[in-house]
Amino acid sequence: MNRQQGKFIGSFPTYGYLKDPEDHHKLIVDPETAPVVQMIFEKFIRGRSILGIAKDLNDMGLPNPSAYKKLKGMNYQHASKNPDGLWPDSSVRRILQNEMYTGKMVQGKNRVISYKDQVCRPCPKEEWFVVEGTHEAIIDTETFYTV
Repeated sequence: MNRQQGKFIGSFPTYGYLKDPEDHHKLIVDPETAPVVQMIFEKFIRGRSILGIAKDLNDMGLPNPSAYKKLKGMNYQHASKNPDGLWPDSSVRRILQNEMYTGKMVQGKNRVISYKDQVCRPCPKEEWFVVEGTHEAIIDTETFYTV
């Protein structure tokens, strides 16, 4: 029901957002990371490659999403091949493909197949829960679809 109503039910918000302290089912823009998300989209539109953007972010010394969560004291565990906090191209690609940045709540992309092994599998797009206008957009829809 919460997913259908566009309420956030995850443990950790998408990079660029924070959980609203007054309502943990609502997302608000993170003033520290939202400009990084906007910069990633701007660089890509200007013709910079995904690998080039990751290199730029690393040269700027910005922590990747996993490292940022740990810096903020969140109990986040990720089996990362990059424990040093560097940006992999996969993180940049994931940001560029995430419709959450347009103000849509997108949930249910993955499903745990069995409670015994806790392995997640991707769900078909038709089964995702997508609700528009649930939070402030960081990227306008036109820019997102241009990318």
